[in-house]
Amino acid sequence: MSTPILAARGLVVAYSGRTAVDRVDLNVRHAELVALVGPNGAGKSSLLAALAGLGPHTGSVLRCGCTGAQPTPGIAYVPQSPDLRTAFPLSAAQVVATGSLDARRWWRRPDAAQRAAAADAMERLDVADLAHRPFADLSGGQARRVLLARALAQGPKLLLLDEPHAGLDVEAATTLNTALAALAQAGTAVLASVHDLDLVRGAFTRTIVLDRRILADGPTSELLPAVGSLAPWLVA
Repeated sequence: MSTPILAARGLVVAYSGRTAVDRVDLNVRHAELVALVGPNGAGKSSLLAALAGLGPHTGSVLRCGCTGAQPTPGIAYVPQSPDLRTAFPLSAAQVVATGSLDARRWWRRPDAAQRAAAADAMERLDVADLAHRPFADLSGGQARRVLLARALAQGPKLLLLDEPHAGLDVEAATTLNTALAALAQAGTAVLASVHDLDLVRGAFTRTIVLDRRILADGPTSELLPAVGSLAPWLVA
């Protein structure tokens, strides 16, 4: 068995005395496409933030071979937060290009390779036509795809996504799934919270069911039929 690119042991996330994530153990390996499903309030967002190294938690997390509470190089994380648009007084292309900048040399302009990575990511997410549009003027769905392209431009080894399909129409969701499949084929691991079980069936090879704790974890083709009777609960 290969070494996991992401491993959590006894992970607990609590806010003001309320436990949002309770003693979670999980592994994600290279090139896996893993869906995280569960009802609203199940702790999916809290878990993803903790796994990304953002937000308070106890327990241990190994990210790309590294431990510690800080964000780790090689990990790209896209939260579910429409308020991010107000934080970027830039064009869509400039926002995507920031994904490939070296945080230690943030003042430098993107070089040719970084600009090429940004352009490729925008093509993958079908947002190249938005390149010169002000990011703050984009619709919610457009802004989400641009932020996803920004994550792709980083060339991540591990991609953590919180409801990446939210606000996307069927065509855009299909484009995203195609991009995720291509990333996995190239070796990138993806862990994404997903609300729609049809999207899980069509794109993810493994599924984790979460309701504060992990209730089930296995191949999507085997797991979803077994929990089909819980579908209304899962997407509630």
